[in-house]
Amino acid sequence: MDVKKKIIAELDDRIRRLDEHRSCCTEPTENQYDELNQALSRVIGASLYHELEDIRGFVEKL
Repeated sequence: MDVKKKIIAELDDRIRRLDEHRSCCTEPTENQYDELNQALSRVIGASLYHELEDIRGFVEKL
């Protein structure tokens, strides 16, 4: 397998894991810090998801 295919496979794996994490249910808690942590995780995860997809698209064009 060449380097480009390895990179794309790794990006696909990371995108898949982020998607799984994003789609898992978050349960409301009594702790406001847990709620904040979950909200931050969703925001960061969404941004990272799009960045990884952009990088994957760039690598495919090489």
